[in-house]
Amino acid sequence: MGGVPRCAGVDWGDQPADDDYDTAGGGIASAVQRAGLRYTPPCTMTGDPRAERLAANEALFRTANERMAGWEEQHALSHIEVYFCECADTECREKVSLRKADYERVRANSRQFVVVPGHEIEDVEAVIERHDGWAIVEKPPAVSDTVERLDPRRTS
Repeated sequence: MGGVPRCAGVDWGDQPADDDYDTAGGGIASAVQRAGLRYTPPCTMTGDPRAERLAANEALFRTANERMAGWEEQHALSHIEVYFCECADTECREKVSLRKADYERVRANSRQFVVVPGHEIEDVEAVIERHDGWAIVEKPPAVSDTVERLDPRRTS
């Protein structure tokens, strides 16, 4: 039960149990480790705790996409590339296919994420574009600090 440490005084609501983060299991920590990444739960809450946690989950998948973008085989076959859905569901393993230029356009704004249609959580993010097989969601300004802090392209 050595899971990820919790932040003192934070109401995690329906946050997964520590076992879901156990690196020996199939939870988020093991997926992150397999991708060669490190997951840190959002401890600096500036808005609604649920919205902050969901934003951090989406940022986790963005980090995986950033790492994957460096793989040579990612660019080998065509101008269409495959990315992880950046939705807030830590168990999601679905992929989206889009042009690199489209992904870069989404990445230009730390508050925007690419998701599989139907993976939007409309009470904590706005759908700003819909396409065949993918959509762009934008997080509200209240979680800007979280998504910017977790954006691998932002410099501290």
